Amino acid sequence: MTEPTVALLRDAGLLDGEGDDWYREWIRWTLAAGHTPPEVVDIARDEHVTAATFAPLAGRTVWRGPDDRPYVLIDDARRAGELARLTELLNGGRPSRSEPRRRRNRWSYTGLFGLNRGDAGTAVKRGALVATPEGTMMTAAGRRALRAVPNPVDWFSARGGTTWGEIYVVNGSFDDPADVLRTAIESGRRPPGSGAPSLARLLRHERVHSEQWARYGYGRFIWEYVIRHDPRKPCEHPLEREAGLADGGYRC
Repeated sequence: MTEPTVALLRDAGLLDGEGDDWYREWIRWTLAAGHTPPEVVDIARDEHVTAATFAPLAGRTVWRGPDDRPYVLIDDARRAGELARLTELLNGGRPSRSEPRRRRNRWSYTGLFGLNRGDAGTAVKRGALVATPEGTMMTAAGRRALRAVPNPVDWFSARGGTTWGEIYVVNGSFDDPADVLRTAIESGRRPPGSGAPSLARLLRHERVHSEQWARYGYGRFIWEYVIRHDPRKPCEHPLEREAGLADGGYRC
């Protein structure tokens, strides 16, 4: 179905030429999401997809799951938001619809008064960070500074991992955090510490937590998750139930 879709996009004036491999992969995953070729044309128009849209992915490290879905390694926190949107789009998503969530969770990308790169900057500096098909990010912390002191990124994770804003933090400190992420992605299995049935289902669960952070805001989310309800009882926790207990690996 890719070639007929390319022809429709060209006829609609949305594509000049053939489109590169990334563009064709976007078509493939958008069709796989259940859209018809005419709908892909509408999506290209709505999402402003052109032959140059995926140029920022050139030369970047891309890891693929067992289903061949791409995850993009983020090695420059200044590009974190852009790469998260592109990865979601490439996988057949609609980043224009999730952009309000990213705006409300903008502290994941930029710190107070724009003086740093927010949590994404810390994740890149202290570990490894990857953009996921859900339009969110996943990070693993690097090695401990001291034997008894976890990596600073690891301070913000517990049990099966923790989502802060747009970033799911794998629990633990690792000598090779990039390899931890790559192994989870390429195998499709849950990362260390998680009880989720698969990485894809875990990320779906954590994306709902990102939506909750956006809905409640920083302070109120912490109140709702940690103070108003008992995080030690996930099967009774309304935010965990909303995110999907089975996807998160909770056996109730």
